[in-house]
Amino acid sequence: MKVAVVDSGVSVDFLRAQGARLSGAASFTLDRAARRLESRVHSREELDAWRDGGAGLDDLEDTHGHGTQVLSILMGQGPAVPEAEWYVARVLDGSMRGDSLCLLEALEWLTHDVRPDVINLSLGTVDRAFEAKLTEGLWRAVRQGTVVVCAAGPVPCLPAGLGAVVTVADARTARLLGRTDTVDHVEDAPTVRLYAAGAWCERPMTSSYACALAVARVLREGCPPDWRRQAPAAHAR
Repeated sequence: MKVAVVDSGVSVDFLRAQGARLSGAASFTLDRAARRLESRVHSREELDAWRDGGAGLDDLEDTHGHGTQVLSILMGQGPAVPEAEWYVARVLDGSMRGDSLCLLEALEWLTHDVRPDVINLSLGTVDRAFEAKLTEGLWRAVRQGTVVVCAAGPVPCLPAGLGAVVTVADARTARLLGRTDTVDHVEDAPTVRLYAAGAWCERPMTSSYACALAVARVLREGCPPDWRRQAPAAHAR
């Protein structure tokens, strides 16, 4: 089982504390002034050395904490760590800012090099400039057999609501949206257990955490039949 988390990276301290290893990771950043995309892909050997105290991989380090929290939910409430291969794509910075181009490049890496069984997208954007390309990339993943799970936002956003993804919300966000056609699954639990600031703790449920909790359930119990998307036929070029 290959599990990919597209978020703000991962804390190496968390990996060390949990004895967890990544099978692959990459970072995608955009020089906004030059509009130049920078991609760095790291091998398992590099990641093991980083976790074991070797050279730092600053481009992967989670300076915000969100990506680590999401990964901790998956590892803590999904299968035992040895039963899954974990992949991380860092597309958000320490302020939780990113660019749709980085997300597109992360999907390109995942679909071509990793081919994960499930992708966790606890993120979103209201920018629809790249909606067509994002939709294409997500359907490409679905055609490969990947289940893509995305967090709903408090307002309509992408990738949530697209046909290729399973959109998940916490109960409060679902009420704010006031619509059922854009949310496929609601997590009703008021809190969730996760790793933050160097320790395990309980935090109020959010849509991001609900997404990870739903993915953890897929890892434990298998994917519900209605979560399997039927991709439209690819057009000949």
